[in-house]
Amino acid sequence: MKRLSAKIVTQGPLTPKEAEVLRYLCEGYFRPEIALKLHRTLSTVSAHIEHIAEKLDAHGTTEIVLIAQQMGLVEISLRPRNTTLLKSFIIFIALTQLNGQMIIRRPPRHQRPAVQRIYGRRGQEIV
Repeated sequence: MKRLSAKIVTQGPLTPKEAEVLRYLCEGYFRPEIALKLHRTLSTVSAHIEHIAEKLDAHGTTEIVLIAQQMGLVEISLRPRNTTLLKSFIIFIALTQLNGQMIIRRPPRHQRPAVQRIYGRRGQEIV
């Protein structure tokens, strides 16, 4: 789960679809992830990012995000960490230790025979 949250304040010179792509960029998503979220091809998302870069006079996605934030197009905030899953896992581990049970076990290793059989060229056993 991404911890950044972005909200488009104003579209400015961007189209609605470009603003949506900008929001995902500000939240830290990569191009393939944005393409999956918007149900578009990677080339379409790349074209949107190129148009955004031209309109904001930027040279990369990081610069796009910084310029958009400085222009007031987007507000970026940090979401609080969800610690519920981590706490549940710690309680689970503690309970299994109290019960004396080891839930996670390694599979038994197979022992190799003490003497290996050696075969000749014609499949005859030598030793």
